[in-house]
Amino acid sequence: MEYITITGDSYESAVDEAKKKYGERVRIHSRRDFTVGGGLFTRKRNRCEIVCYLASGGNTSQEAVSDRDLREFEKEARTPDPSSLTLEEKLETDLTRRTREAEKTVDALLEENDIKGPFRDKVTDDFNYDAPDIALELSDRIISAVSIDHLSQAHPKKYMVFIGPTGSGKTTTLAKIAYLYKNVGRRVAIITLDSYRVGAIEQVKAYGDAFSIPVLPVSGEDEVILAQDRLRDFDLVLVDTMGVSPEDGALNLKLKGLLSLFSEKETAFVLTLAANLKSEDMMKQYRSYGAYPISSLICTKLDETESIGSFLTFQYRAGKPVSFVTCGQKVPQDLKKASTTVVLEYLKGFGIDVKRLAAQLS
Repeated sequence: MEYITITGDSYESAVDEAKKKYGERVRIHSRRDFTVGGGLFTRKRNRCEIVCYLASGGNTSQEAVSDRDLREFEKEARTPDPSSLTLEEKLETDLTRRTREAEKTVDALLEENDIKGPFRDKVTDDFNYDAPDIALELSDRIISAVSIDHLSQAHPKKYMVFIGPTGSGKTTTLAKIAYLYKNVGRRVAIITLDSYRVGAIEQVKAYGDAFSIPVLPVSGEDEVILAQDRLRDFDLVLVDTMGVSPEDGALNLKLKGLLSLFSEKETAFVLTLAANLKSEDMMKQYRSYGAYPISSLICTKLDETESIGSFLTFQYRAGKPVSFVTCGQKVPQDLKKASTTVVLEYLKGFGIDVKRLAAQLS
């Protein structure tokens, strides 16, 4: 086999020259990059030398294979010969390789946690791929982009209305939060509007009895006014609602009418959504409750998913802070105030010792 050497100002120009002289049968064997000049009166110039050979003709299938081989040869030939690189070029090549490895690590972690869309763009914008610990750098970017409602955790409004789809864990979450505030000395009561779901009132009353918290069932607008009057001396009143389908117009109007009787200044609307949903499905549910002034989000059922990533993706798009998360059915134990430590705890694959980090932050 005869080998041909072609030299050009760049790899691309050398390949073009070879194809002009020898046609499409030319095949790239190897490449060498070097510089010339750089003396007293001449400036340094980059040059590229390629070694080629001509593929044999005749067999069409063989030619097809050779074409595929050519693309592989060319891909490999684009990698400069290490022996021809200057120290500066070698350092640049090492940095490029480390950056590519870091990019792969970031992509893998984001994919594993189902972080995508605008939230992904936010955490990767101007990302420092030269950071000594890529996972730590990425986790810091993630928690910095998460909005947490610390204000409502510490100073909740008098009425906290729980809305959300059926099965999202509204009632058990409400019971957990009721116990949390009662346990720190607040006077807590519950109003339930859910007279439609079988056993709903009995479930809330059972929690109320267990924690010595009064529960008032309400089904009409006049009863809402009476309940508010009876509970005027309480610090916090949690309001349980029925899960409503967007297609159920009558029930939607009923719920909206009842909730309109709560003072806007004294009332916060919180939306409960299960962490095991896709972020697109969470967004759809969020939009279905667009008639209500949602102030914060509660992430439920974290025990039923491997990562909080989908919820964070949704939360960033919704633009609402998260106040609490739940991680199981046990009442009142499986409730946590949203925090950076909680977010880190439910990110997958980062290898962060959350307990040690929590001890440092406390």
